[in-house]
Amino acid sequence: MGTLVVDSSALITLAGADALPLLTLWPGKVLTIPEVYYETVEIGLMKGYPDAAAIERCFSDRAVSTREPACRERLTGIGLVDSLVIRLAEELGAANLLVNDHALLRRAEEHGIEARFTAEFVCELRDERRISSDRMVRLFQAFLERRRYSEEFLNALLMR
Repeated sequence: MGTLVVDSSALITLAGADALPLLTLWPGKVLTIPEVYYETVEIGLMKGYPDAAAIERCFSDRAVSTREPACRERLTGIGLVDSLVIRLAEELGAANLLVNDHALLRRAEEHGIEARFTAEFVCELRDERRISSDRMVRLFQAFLERRRYSEEFLNALLMR
């Protein structure tokens, strides 16, 4: 399975559904870049976002760690932070990338990185019997309530 690299939107989506502990079900390391920590924790706490404290605990409990990518070159068509997330995933070889942004997903796949949306990750956990179907449905409801995904997208995942 290798290392799982997460971007800001994946952490925010999981935090909003009270599902950050799902990251501990990944059999390998879970990493991100320091800029994601800065965006989700430091800026989040400064702005009073309620999910920022939960994300901070995820880092302090070492469920997620940070690592600088060696290459900091920006990719065209996406922001610097997204570029660095892809660079880190590239450097880790068979890394998997957890995202919630279509542009980032497409760019990652162009670079040969297996990328998936957070909701797809939840489906995989259910398929592997790491979480129950009831838990998955509750998470999908939370994703809908927080407007992280459309009902059509989640229904399509359920139909797979």
